[in-house]
Amino acid sequence: MVGYIPLGIAFGLFGLSFGLDGVLVVLTSLLVYAGSAEFLLVGMISAHAGLLEVFLAIFLINLRHCFYTMALLDDLKALKFKFYAIFALTDESFAILKAQNYIKNVQNYDMAVNLTLFLNQIYWVLGVSIGVFIGKNLKIDYAGIDFSLTALFVVLSYELYRQNKNYKVLLLGFIIGIAGLFIFSDKFFLMGTLLSATIFLLVFKRWL
Repeated sequence: MVGYIPLGIAFGLFGLSFGLDGVLVVLTSLLVYAGSAEFLLVGMISAHAGLLEVFLAIFLINLRHCFYTMALLDDLKALKFKFYAIFALTDESFAILKAQNYIKNVQNYDMAVNLTLFLNQIYWVLGVSIGVFIGKNLKIDYAGIDFSLTALFVVLSYELYRQNKNYKVLLLGFIIGIAGLFIFSDKFFLMGTLLSATIFLLVFKRWL
């Protein structure tokens, strides 16, 4: 809750800063529920990005969720509400469920898993709703709030590097990002760099 609500507030303000309706921002947190991808989605909507571009960008960013599901596949099969569990499986929820498998020791495993996932989503939606409420009722200078998406990815990248200090992957990210500034237009920069990075990782995975 301590992690979800502050970031949710930032997303609520972020969505309003791009001129989106508050109801749409809250619905995004409820139906999309993809963390960093929601920040990206708001920016792409405001930039009038095409459906294909949105699909590819969100798919590549959230590709890790496929591996989360595979890692918990046997456990998810036993759940009564397995489809909701797959939908609501975020980074934080996955970390909780995999942490020493402690949740398997509870008496009602099905309820414990779904309640954990449900509460995490409620925290996120609550945070976004608070952000929308603040943005609607207080005069806020939104200057610089669009940097929250960049800051989020910087923090995520730093934390990932701390866990796995692979300087080769880090260097590859810097090179592709900088090269992409000269190769791709503003509209296709994100999609182009994400696809390039994915291809490089697949081709040179042994070296990395």
